[in-house]
Amino acid sequence: MDKKKPTEEKTREEVEAERKAKRAAKQERKKAALEKHKSDEPDSLPKPKDRSLEPSKKVNTNELVKEPKPEVSKAAFKKSLVQIADVTPKTPSIKKINVVKKLTNVKCNKNKENIIAEKIGEIQPCKTVNSLKKPLGTVIHKVKLFNHLYFDTVSLMAENKLKINSERVHPAFIKFGIQMRTCIVVGSNARCLAFLCALKQTISDFLTPEHKQFSRSFEEHLGPAIDYLNTSRPFSVSMSNAHKYIMWHVKRLPNNISDGQAKEKLENVINNYIYVQIHMAGKAICIAAQNKIANGDVILTYGYSSLVERILTEAYYNNKQFSVIIVDSAPWYEGRQMLHRLVQNDVKCTYVLLSATSFIMTRATKVLLGAHALLANGYVMGRAGSSQIALVAKHFNVPVLVCCETYKFTERVQTDSIVYNELGNAHEVMPKEQWLNNRYLTPLCLRYDVTTPDLITAVVTEIAILPCTSVPVVLRVRPNEYGTYNK
Repeated sequence: MDKKKPTEEKTREEVEAERKAKRAAKQERKKAALEKHKSDEPDSLPKPKDRSLEPSKKVNTNELVKEPKPEVSKAAFKKSLVQIADVTPKTPSIKKINVVKKLTNVKCNKNKENIIAEKIGEIQPCKTVNSLKKPLGTVIHKVKLFNHLYFDTVSLMAENKLKINSERVHPAFIKFGIQMRTCIVVGSNARCLAFLCALKQTISDFLTPEHKQFSRSFEEHLGPAIDYLNTSRPFSVSMSNAHKYIMWHVKRLPNNISDGQAKEKLENVINNYIYVQIHMAGKAICIAAQNKIANGDVILTYGYSSLVERILTEAYYNNKQFSVIIVDSAPWYEGRQMLHRLVQNDVKCTYVLLSATSFIMTRATKVLLGAHALLANGYVMGRAGSSQIALVAKHFNVPVLVCCETYKFTERVQTDSIVYNELGNAHEVMPKEQWLNNRYLTPLCLRYDVTTPDLITAVVTEIAILPCTSVPVVLRVRPNEYGTYNK
């Protein structure tokens, strides 16, 4: 115990002297390390070995940052030392960067600021990991809710797929696909007629290969053309029903039939389908709809429908005294075509936009609408905006008549406009300069909407004037795609 007393009894001055000596030695070691580090940096570009810091050098750089500052409290200094001590060579480079950023906030003199800046510059290349979080340069204008829908574009994207099988697609189908894509052929009736005409021309130009049957070889020959049309624009319900009907007759051809007889039979089937299902059905609908038009009526219609135009024109030629209100909407303004054709036939017309529907509906006595398809659950699929017209008419107690041929009836069931629809070209909604560079703005342009059966008074067909809920009955009674009646 007596030997330990001299060591314990140190004066305060001796303790302070030892501390000053330790500090001086520590500063000398730091200066030597800095001089060595500066001498290692050449003027030219560093060699590959010097680009990455070795673990030993990283420890020295951290020691340089640990230098005590006169302005920093002891508690903050000890806390920073603990943070640096916790960083091991196995930790990611992102943690080291965060530590250095915290230490740069401490006040220090100019020389030490330069040292810390140099060290940050050396470790900064590790920030490439964080650079992945930055937004990409490409602007993607697509709403996730409508990713499954067909996107309409005028850039002729289907031509890339066409180059592979260009020899197998008939020029008539190529022409028809371009007309659909560029909106030259619009409307379910017009598209179905153009499809059947292209199919008839393809049948007349088809040659059966040797040692093969006409039906099987023609079905293989028609496959690439159907795929091309689907890439141009999805099939309408009218086109799908016509395609099923014709292909059933192709499969029923005898094996020993000649090419001339097969072509003649298929052409007769196509001509009969066009005459019965489109022309005669439209004529019967015109007669039934004209009986519902009285003198002095104000007929309101929306957009353009070839069947509605035919009804109004023939009713005027039958000396019916009425006027027409044409409601139109952006971006296609199809009502202008309806207005132009009715005015040429001296029909009195009024043209308004969709926003004025509630104002103009007070003058209307009946509403005539066309249809893209009639679904099995009674919903009417038509041009986008038709459901709004029917809703306003229901509010004002105006009867709504939908004119639709039975070949547009389908077994498909749909209750909204999201499951199946088509997206129009966004450039038609608003100029691309206003939204193309804004990744958070996407113009939405839906082609069709769905109207509920409670908003429709009746559906005028070639069979009779029926309620919307009678679609399953019509599908069961009419001849199906197999050429026979359902039982």
